[in-house]
Amino acid sequence: MKKFISAVLFLVFSAAMLAADPGSVVMPGRYSSFAAMAGRYVDSFANPAALPFIKESDGSLMLSLNYSDEQNLSQYENHEKLSFFNTSDSSLTLSFGGRNVQLTAALGFDLEHRSEPPEPLTFDMFYKMHFQLDAAYNIGPVSGGVRLQGGSALVRNERRIDSTWDIFTNFFFSEFENMSGSEYFSIGAGLMWHEEYFTLGLYVDKLISTSGGEVNVGWKQIGDTMNIGLSVYMPRFNSRGDLHVVRPYLMLQAGDVSSDHCYTFIGGELCFQLLPDVNLSIGTSLTSYRNAEVSFSSVTNRVHDYSLELEISSFAVSFKAAVPVEYYSGDTSEPMSFTVSMRYNPQV
Repeated sequence: MKKFISAVLFLVFSAAMLAADPGSVVMPGRYSSFAAMAGRYVDSFANPAALPFIKESDGSLMLSLNYSDEQNLSQYENHEKLSFFNTSDSSLTLSFGGRNVQLTAALGFDLEHRSEPPEPLTFDMFYKMHFQLDAAYNIGPVSGGVRLQGGSALVRNERRIDSTWDIFTNFFFSEFENMSGSEYFSIGAGLMWHEEYFTLGLYVDKLISTSGGEVNVGWKQIGDTMNIGLSVYMPRFNSRGDLHVVRPYLMLQAGDVSSDHCYTFIGGELCFQLLPDVNLSIGTSLTSYRNAEVSFSSVTNRVHDYSLELEISSFAVSFKAAVPVEYYSGDTSEPMSFTVSMRYNPQV
């Protein structure tokens, strides 16, 4: 018991000494920011309170590879160099644990701050680390969870890039520098009510946090990082114990509810259970963000998401594209984005 407590304390203090924004490291799962999903291992990344509801066959280990980027059509029209790379974010995530405790570590490589022509093509390059410890407990259909998280960031500023080989060599064969002021550590907490047909979840990402050496505590921070979600769905099996061939999902969420960038999310998904261990999921959603400088009811940006995931036994591959609604009226000034994920979650 003493060794277990010592190990937990070591992880907590190690995380507190590291740095970087956790959201900048892509975590696995199409709904990695959706607070009201439960039943799968991947759902706990959005809300630690989902841990007790992981089905027993879902194993206790997950390895995930992720890549995301933004695409600006004007760069292709202007034949700019390496138009495919803008805010490239690639990551490797390893997570293991059980139904009450989970430990996760993620490494991310990011490209940011792409230079504008006619300047030579340069990027700021970031090497990011993210660690988190989740613990949760349930009484019947109600659960509560706590998350301790921290990370670190290294940077190479304004690196000139002439080819994809330059990106590779800069990331893996060059020295990075510490990123001043990027230190952070935070404590979050979540609640969940999980039934056969619906899940209600609440998650606050930062009850207490440190950033750049400053400690942040207060109701504003809690409201700014609060997410409230509801999902309604069909059970995996019917009353006779047969597998439902098609399982519809409906998801609603209010995110970062009091922040300048709060949003509302509504999404739907059809999961085709072709075999007990083969699933194909097709989803779509609409996310609306408010304008920080105008009234609360004003919407500045609406994004239409499309997702596709194929899961075969312990392996899953997913793709997600986020398209600004303005694209449908011919306005392509805003970038679209996409995420590709592969994960391995061995079944027991």
